[in-house]
Amino acid sequence: MNLRRVQALGLVFLVIAAPGRPARTAEAGAEDLAADGPLAVETIDFPDLKDARRADRALPIKVHLAKEGGPYPVVVLSHGGGGNRDANFAQARHLASHGFAVFCTEHPGSNTEVLKRGFRIVENLKAMTRDSTEVLGRPRDISFAIDRAEEWNRAHEKLRGRLDPERVAVMGHSYGAYTALVVCGARPALDWLAPAVPPGKGLGPDLSDPRVDCGVAYSPQGPTEPFFVEGSFASIAKPLLGVTGSLDTVQGGLPAESRRRGFELWPPRDKVFVWLANADHLAFSDSTGSGRIGLPSPSREDAQPVTRAATLLFLRGHLKGDAEALKRLTGQTLKPFCRGRIDNVDVLAK
Repeated sequence: MNLRRVQALGLVFLVIAAPGRPARTAEAGAEDLAADGPLAVETIDFPDLKDARRADRALPIKVHLAKEGGPYPVVVLSHGGGGNRDANFAQARHLASHGFAVFCTEHPGSNTEVLKRGFRIVENLKAMTRDSTEVLGRPRDISFAIDRAEEWNRAHEKLRGRLDPERVAVMGHSYGAYTALVVCGARPALDWLAPAVPPGKGLGPDLSDPRVDCGVAYSPQGPTEPFFVEGSFASIAKPLLGVTGSLDTVQGGLPAESRRRGFELWPPRDKVFVWLANADHLAFSDSTGSGRIGLPSPSREDAQPVTRAATLLFLRGHLKGDAEALKRLTGQTLKPFCRGRIDNVDVLAK
C-alpha cells in the first residue's frame, strides 16, 4: 500500500505510536497541559449497541472517564475513515484524566472492517466518504451517543450521576472532523453522494444537535470534495477549535492551506484555528495504549503535545466555564510545547 496515496485522501484509519517523550511545560512549576491529569481513568466498553430507530445500526461506544467523582462534561469523539473506537485512545485518556467523560464512537460504514474489505484500502476509503448512508448517518451517530449519555446518567450501574449531559462537545479527526462540523451546524454537500440524495446538488439537511455546546475538528475540511461547498459553513452556530498542519494535505492533491479556507468561512465569534508547522495528516490521531496497530506518522509524537494542550484549554473554557483557559489559548502559550519536527505554531481567532 502506498502511504502517500492514503494520506492524500484526507482520511485516517487506526494508528499507533511509540510512547512519546514528556512535553515541556510553559515555565517551571506550570501545569503541563499535554500530560495526563491527576485523575485515574477507567474504560467501559459497550460493543453491542444498536440504534433501533435506524434499522439496528450497530454503534459501539467506548467510554473513558475518571474512576471516581463527577459529574463530568461529555465529549463525543468521532474517528477518521477506516478507524474505530480506539483510534484516539490516548487522546481520550488524556481528556478523561483531566475531568471529562469521553465517548468514543464507532461508525459502522466507515470503520476498520469496511476499510479492509477485499484488500482495496484506497478504493474503500474513497467510497466510504461518498456513501450517502454513512455521510449523512455519522452526525446522527453522535446524537445517538448523547442519548446514551443521558440514559446512562439516569440509570447505568457505573455511570449513574457521574455524567453531565448538559455540557457536551463533539470532537473528531478527518472524517470525524467532518462529523463534528456538521453536528455543530455545517451543512453537508450532496454533490458527490452515492446513491444520490435529492436534489442531488447543493446543501444537504441540517444534522446539527442543539445539545452540543462546542466542537473540536482535527484536520477540518475546506469547501472541497467530497464533504463541503462554499455555502456549507455559514450555518455553524457553535464555538469551534480547528487543528491542522502544513503537511496535512487534502484529498485530490490539494495543499494543506486549503483547510485555512474552511476557517475563513466559519462565522465569526468563538472560533480558533491552530496551525502546526510540519504536522502531517496522521499526526492528529493517537491510539497509543489501545494495542491496535496501523499507519505511522513521522510527526505524531511531536504534534500531540501542542494538540492536546490546545484541546484541553478549549474544552475547559467552553464546557467548564474557565474564561482564563480561553484567554490562554494563544501561540504564546502553545509554542513551549513545540519540539522536534513541530518547530512553530500559529493560532488564529475570530
